Amino acid sequence: MESLDWSRKFEILSISRLVLRDQLGFTTAQVNALTDEDMQRIAEIVAAEYSGHKFDEDVKFVTRLRLVDKIGRPG
Repeated sequence: MESLDWSRKFEILSISRLVLRDQLGFTTAQVNALTDEDMQRIAEIVAAEYSGHKFDEDVKFVTRLRLVDKIGRPG
């Protein structure tokens, strides 16, 4: 695999006004009250809360599950 393939990024999380309304249950009026700056701040706060150890541990856990599905348990 080429080094460019190793540096390719895969999106994990995103937020949109549709997500707030359709998936998280906020009303259209509530969502309309949020500016782009509000949305950016929400995204920054969630990213800061989820970054670091918890994120790393979740990625390791899910990756291990996927590897077990693909190649079985090691050793």
